[in-house]
Amino acid sequence: MNSDSDRSTSIPWIVSYPLKSLARRVGSVLRSIKNRGSRRLAVFLLVMYGIVSMMLPVGDSLSMTAAKAASASYRYDLLSFEINNFPAKWMHRVYTALPWTHTSTADRVAELNRYLEIAPLIRDAQYRLLRESSRETVDVVALSEQQHTLDNLLNEKNSLRDGVEEYLESAISTQLREQGLSSKRSFLWPPVDFRIDNPPSLLVISPRDHIERSETILIDPSISAAEMERIENKLLEENNLSAVILRTGGLGSYPNVIPSDRDLLSLLEVAAHEWVHAYLIFYPLGRSFFNGGEIVTVNETLANLVGDEIGGDTWAALTGNPAPVRQPPLPVGTASPQPDPDEFSYFQFMRETRLRTDELLADGDITGAEAWMEQRRLELQDHGYIFRKINQAFFAFSGSYGDSPSSTSPIASQIWDLRAQMGSSGNLLKAIREISTYSEFEALLAKHGVLSSE
Repeated sequence: MNSDSDRSTSIPWIVSYPLKSLARRVGSVLRSIKNRGSRRLAVFLLVMYGIVSMMLPVGDSLSMTAAKAASASYRYDLLSFEINNFPAKWMHRVYTALPWTHTSTADRVAELNRYLEIAPLIRDAQYRLLRESSRETVDVVALSEQQHTLDNLLNEKNSLRDGVEEYLESAISTQLREQGLSSKRSFLWPPVDFRIDNPPSLLVISPRDHIERSETILIDPSISAAEMERIENKLLEENNLSAVILRTGGLGSYPNVIPSDRDLLSLLEVAAHEWVHAYLIFYPLGRSFFNGGEIVTVNETLANLVGDEIGGDTWAALTGNPAPVRQPPLPVGTASPQPDPDEFSYFQFMRETRLRTDELLADGDITGAEAWMEQRRLELQDHGYIFRKINQAFFAFSGSYGDSPSSTSPIASQIWDLRAQMGSSGNLLKAIREISTYSEFEALLAKHGVLSSE
């Protein structure tokens, strides 16, 4: 089942260069370019500048935290990802823009449908290969056949990926323009750009005596469960730190990384979520993400709300189905509706777990809090929710999303109420993008009559 750990994460993909200056210049530069082809080239060069800047070292590269030292052998190679994917995606765009390589909308739809058909076939082939390889007596011929089937499916999926990504990027871009998030000449910055791939895992660090997201490090997704445990235990025993390595639901690099195991609706929601982070980095709110604290929750919750709405609208436009109806987040301290008292509520269970953990930590009972979280993790297994570990670091990550049951923040309800005042998700982004501190966020809420939900 899906879990709180299956969330997107963001990184400072362009934080190392003068963002404010660049954001101010981008508009004037593009407005001065009249030729359409030249304008596209300018966009490409500007994005490349951002990617190169991201690769430059930021701060003291000689400083090494305990978490970085413990995970050094398993750090995610972001540079290799950019080298392997960014040029390839843009070269594919240039190629498909040529007159003699035109692809019709019908072709794109057919590619998308086939791509979505392949995903469950790949999962089935992987399962069959695993089952065949785990037999007491391995049939080499049968094993080879299963591997051949899997390889063919993966090759077909990869051959479709570029076209599918461009089709979905275009569909999301259309919805963003309809929200008024492009320039007067329909130029959307930054362009929607993502790669359907395997996103990195995330090492999250928190103190043990309270829940705080103090450090996060991207980890190679191929890391084994045994190595995860070794790193986490080392940080606990030698540095008295709570640590957990979690799977992420996406990465806010550029291009963004979207998991390949998502259905169409979820894929579009994650892609829109990550675009919101890329958009906000050109404004005070996005840049303030790296200050930590409650402003992180504002960023992530806003990206969730807008991403779900844009993703849902895009899904409706592509499929012809009504957009999903979104339910408002429950205010902190409010019990979730429970039609059947005997029915298990994951949301309520996790919220109770978090609140009791906070109480125990506030009383200085670290051992009791950790025992409580482990007890609740085992109880969740009986209901089909599998977590490798629930600790302070787990809640530090999942709690930074205000609409999560692990959150104790009123921010989700506040942003939802502010969205109702704004009339559209595009207007919401424009209204909130200029703030850079939590006090400014509270002032914005007060200006629009949105009171605290605490």
